[in-house]
Amino acid sequence: MLMVQKAEYEWPGPNGAPRFKPEHPVTKLEGDLDVFGDGSVTIISTPGHTPGHQCLLVKLPKTGAVLLSGDAVHLKANWETRDVPGGNFDKEQTVSSMTRMADLMAKEKAQLWINHDKPQRETLKLSPASYE
Repeated sequence: MLMVQKAEYEWPGPNGAPRFKPEHPVTKLEGDLDVFGDGSVTIISTPGHTPGHQCLLVKLPKTGAVLLSGDAVHLKANWETRDVPGGNFDKEQTVSSMTRMADLMAKEKAQLWINHDKPQRETLKLSPASYE
């Protein structure tokens, strides 16, 4: 089951073609979703990079809360200066989403794992290692 923001699902591809296969089961979201109803995995709506971009907040028993940035932030420098990566769909939405992410991280005492930041990635465990 695909869980995606409605705005992302409906955003046309480069040639106006659909970006998702219509026969694939999908839940179209309009905002955040507590995936399992227990707060352990929450989809966080963070538009800006694309109209329906979303991050993932995962709460692990030993590691604690981790916010997976997806493409909301590309590099640590983007995060620290709130510099919007080039090519983003909407700069103002991106900045607003970064602020929302920072507020959520403070509330949840969460780490931010930045998808494209190679120096950070080199400090993290990679498969087959895991976090608990």
